[in-house]
Amino acid sequence: MEPALRGSVEKIIDIALDEESLRKKCEMFRFYREEGIISSVESALFGSVWMSVVTALVDVKTRARQEMSGSEMEEFRRIFASRALEIRSRINEIANL
Repeated sequence: MEPALRGSVEKIIDIALDEESLRKKCEMFRFYREEGIISSVESALFGSVWMSVVTALVDVKTRARQEMSGSEMEEFRRIFASRALEIRSRINEIANL
């Protein structure tokens, strides 16, 4: 993965962890949990962060008219895994307010 793209992935994770954004999503997911649609607000928030990053990464590659290589997907997986505990911790902070 190109260094600029790697930096973009890190930045997108940071943006996805914005407190206000997570709070709004948390309120929505709490409603869904109360309605019996989902069972875990925290899991839904984690999936939301993951999807935000994947969507942005695919968008960058699509605009450049490039496909994701296997090595790029593996590097993305490693970057996300390296930040997973931070993501979970941030989500737990917001979900427990």
